[in-house]
Amino acid sequence: MTPRSQSREADQATEDAGEADAPGLRTGASPLYEALRSEILRGVHQPGSHLVEALIAQNYGVSRTPVRAALARLEGDGLIETIPNRGAFVSRWTDTDLEEIYALRVRLEPYASRLAAGNIAEQELDRLDKLAATMIELLDAGSFGWIERCTELNSELHAAILQASGSPRLISIVTALTELPLVRRAISRYPREMLRRNFDQHKQILQALRQGDGEWAEALMAAHILGARQALRPHGVNET
Repeated sequence: MTPRSQSREADQATEDAGEADAPGLRTGASPLYEALRSEILRGVHQPGSHLVEALIAQNYGVSRTPVRAALARLEGDGLIETIPNRGAFVSRWTDTDLEEIYALRVRLEPYASRLAAGNIAEQELDRLDKLAATMIELLDAGSFGWIERCTELNSELHAAILQASGSPRLISIVTALTELPLVRRAISRYPREMLRRNFDQHKQILQALRQGDGEWAEALMAAHILGARQALRPHGVNET
């Protein structure tokens, strides 16, 4: 073994040994993965931006070993892409991605709504009714930050209906779709009048769920998602 290769191995061993004593994320790749994933989904890292291993390791107080593991998981999620000899970059989205994601959503989320109609509790429906009303109030007021707040409430409402389906596999698949930045930022690209119709549809979906009518809930959710896709088509992905 050459002195240079011995030095490289020693450096790697030092990194790995130092991981346990890192002041930041102590349990390895999992919390780092969750933190980076959250940052990408919230738009902290924009599409096309470079995720530099050394900077991530420095910012989170870990070695490069958990950074590489976290980046590998993010690539598996489709949130980043690794370019040989260049590194990891946040994925860019295309109009084809938009069509594919909404084609999957329109098949899966309505089915989740059908299942939820027989499971969701009255207390949860009361909470979601208030949430839906708040979204309309925020839209009408147009106060600072209303888009960000409505984005969060919209995600919460759809996630609650999905959870009520009681299907872990369905929940996992749909969550992977709806948490993508392309979906989460959709509200900001809606024409305002179409957004009002979209928010009104939430009340209709909740009414169908309250009546326990799975077929009606399924049809309403399908129309809701198709309407969202139609509203976004003229704009495309338009990531700048």
